[in-house]
Amino acid sequence: MYTISRFSKLCKMSPRMLRHYDKEELLKPVHVDETNGYRYYEKSQLETALLINKLKEYRFSLPEIKTILQTSDKKFYIEFIHSKINELSNEMNRYRQIIAEMQGMIEKKEDIIRGKRRSYDILLGMRNEVSIISQSLQIPIADMDKYIDSIYAKAEENHIQLLGAPSVLFLDEEFNPDNSHIELVIPIIHENGCDTSSEWQIKQLPEQFVATTLHFGSYDDIGYGHMALEEWTDSNGYCLDGPSYETYLKGPECDCPAREYVTQICFPIMKIARQ
Repeated sequence: MYTISRFSKLCKMSPRMLRHYDKEELLKPVHVDETNGYRYYEKSQLETALLINKLKEYRFSLPEIKTILQTSDKKFYIEFIHSKINELSNEMNRYRQIIAEMQGMIEKKEDIIRGKRRSYDILLGMRNEVSIISQSLQIPIADMDKYIDSIYAKAEENHIQLLGAPSVLFLDEEFNPDNSHIELVIPIIHENGCDTSSEWQIKQLPEQFVATTLHFGSYDDIGYGHMALEEWTDSNGYCLDGPSYETYLKGPECDCPAREYVTQICFPIMKIARQ
């Protein structure tokens, strides 16, 4: 058997990392001395340690690596690899878009530090009462697309006819990209007797007065659109009358560059009563 010090040198992992993998039940020592707490590893575990290193190089997370190590299903392992390839390919495409955007800024001699604030046209209108399929979620905002796909699938399974693009209501007072409380909604043709579930529901959104604008392009600077609506609302004697929401009229599902995305931003508002 190898001491943790010797084993760490063989597999190129720090003792601290090996202790972490023990805690995560990813790579546990075969023996821990009860008197001094020394950890010992077998020669056969070296192969597992090297596989972990390789999977980390392939950008698998620790939970994903744990799943791979626990399965003996070769087909499942290959599907997992294909999934990661697709994920990395999408990430590479995103980096290519970023590089192209940065090169464009240099060529146009734009102010890279301060950027260029856009102008937004603000419109007022009454949102009609509408039936929706709705799902309340507490998720990392980066995972939103897969939940949108999921609710489309739920609607199809339950023969619910969709009428428009998906919207997301932001329910947190403070934005946390790693744990956002949102409500995902899509307009539908309401059918009496349609079942709901613990995951989603069908309900009515009431008629509401809204200020709205369109944001064209990447979601990275969509905050400028929200800022424009906030400034217009404050300067025209209105206040928010509910959570703001975004409607994704054209997005990643169109398989188009981010600069072609179209997002409608809506603020439910009400006139501030004069004192």
